[in-house]
Amino acid sequence: MAFSGLIKGRTDWRDKSEIQGELGQRRTENLADRVSELEERVDHLSLLSMALWQLVSESTGWSEEELIKRVSALDLRDGKMDGRVLGSVIECPECHRPLSRRHRRCLYCEHEMSVEGSAFDEVVR
Repeated sequence: MAFSGLIKGRTDWRDKSEIQGELGQRRTENLADRVSELEERVDHLSLLSMALWQLVSESTGWSEEELIKRVSALDLRDGKMDGRVLGSVIECPECHRPLSRRHRRCLYCEHEMSVEGSAFDEVVR
């Protein structure tokens, strides 16, 4: 009986391992689906941006050089030329601790972060 219990214990262990493997596989498939979805969204946004730039350029006569200068100026607003609009970490104005831009309230002192009021606030958080 002790021997059959040992074998049963090993079988249970293998079953758990197989279940964990299947769950891991499902998570991987879900993440792959999500990455594909995000790639499609980025491609669509890129196409929209290109179309908008073409319309603006044709109607204003602005050059691509002017666009690149503006992009660089916006990129440097946070002090870093990193291809991002804003850094991911800010300082809480109340307790001066680091805080992710994604949070609307400080995790340390619960200070409510003010909304800047830009049309792009939800995009660049």
